[in-house]
Amino acid sequence: MALADKYYTIGVLGKSFGVIELMAHQAKWELRDLAKASGLPKGTLQRILLTLCELGFVSQDGKGGAYSLTLKFFKLGQRIASNNSLVEKARPACRQLMEKVNETVNLCVAQNFDMVVMAQQVSWQILRLDSIIGSSFPIYPSASGKVHCAFLEESELLKFLNELREARPELTTDDINRFCAELAVIRREGVGFDCEEIFTGVRCVAAPIFDYTGNLVATIGCSVPTVRITEESSALLIREVIQTAAAISMSIGAPRREFMPTTRTMLHCPVRG
Repeated sequence: MALADKYYTIGVLGKSFGVIELMAHQAKWELRDLAKASGLPKGTLQRILLTLCELGFVSQDGKGGAYSLTLKFFKLGQRIASNNSLVEKARPACRQLMEKVNETVNLCVAQNFDMVVMAQQVSWQILRLDSIIGSSFPIYPSASGKVHCAFLEESELLKFLNELREARPELTTDDINRFCAELAVIRREGVGFDCEEIFTGVRCVAAPIFDYTGNLVATIGCSVPTVRITEESSALLIREVIQTAAAISMSIGAPRREFMPTTRTMLHCPVRG
């Protein structure tokens, strides 16, 4: 059932949030382009935009100029993240992990087809990959996304894969089969990797965080420039990420899980585009 068909919803509110989500995909929007992309009449759209401008959520480049979202959304996102109990419990562990490995640490949760960065501890390295709190990257084929998918219920995983094939028609059956085979390994070992599959020159390792029900609620991982990875640093990163994920899980009441030790490394995993 469409949102507009539900008697208890407020139509203009739904349209307004639809406009906001659409605007987040690029920095600036001309009114005509936004009207075409949203499917809303220009008059309706302009009233929504003017209201959002009055509230400080949208700005306009002078009279008749382009519209853009403001950092008020970013500030709200930061407040939401800071009030999240998982983030609060995980933040000290993220800090300790960063200090042990001196690499940037990300705490992420899944949303639709993306992993969203909820908390981050930035390393002291000059060469590093930083993200903004609230920014996102694709579930497929990121390390955090693979870990998320590995612990989905079978029906949820099948639903995700079907939707992924629709959204990414270039993916072949072999691509999906390789992905599923990797998920099976992650379930056994409790750790996932991406080897320059999201960003060229960057490799990542991630592990699952579970809640008191045993369900996965987040992932924690490190992003590392490939040029800095050695056998020793790979072993340290994998060990510490797994241990940190387990410690956070226990702090929120998760039942203890045992995983098989991994023989994989960040140095020798295959690079796939």
